[in-house]
Amino acid sequence: MLIPSALAQTGDWQAVMGLAPGTNISVKAGHFFAHTLCTVQHVTDDTLVCERIWNGPASFQVPSVHMFTYRRKTVREVRLEHSDKSNAAIGAAIGAGAGAAIGTTVGSHNTPDSRQVGALLLGTLGGVMGGVFARDFPIVHGRVVYKQ
Repeated sequence: MLIPSALAQTGDWQAVMGLAPGTNISVKAGHFFAHTLCTVQHVTDDTLVCERIWNGPASFQVPSVHMFTYRRKTVREVRLEHSDKSNAAIGAAIGAGAGAAIGTTVGSHNTPDSRQVGALLLGTLGGVMGGVFARDFPIVHGRVVYKQ
């Protein structure tokens, strides 16, 4: 992903203004400790407007378009985020590896066949669970574009 305008030093609002609409970001604002995942809609000298990314059960309960407007002076940090597909792939790989490792040690008869079956089953289960979890709660984040 090439975003040359995002190469500015942290603390430079111009880097945020240069983000293209549709860019996945996370925003930490006010006194809230967590980042909000959203997609850039538009940025001005004083505001950042983005559409909240809802995953999991919340996506069925919230209208598809839910905009957040942040005032520049309340934004503490903006960072780039990977797409949902990338996050899910990373989580699936980690979950599958962990599941396969556990599956090889938990074979009921400790025979090569039982270890292979255990690795396959728990690796598959770990991959599915890891993919879903990492899509909703990204494990790997992009770099910080703005920090106050």
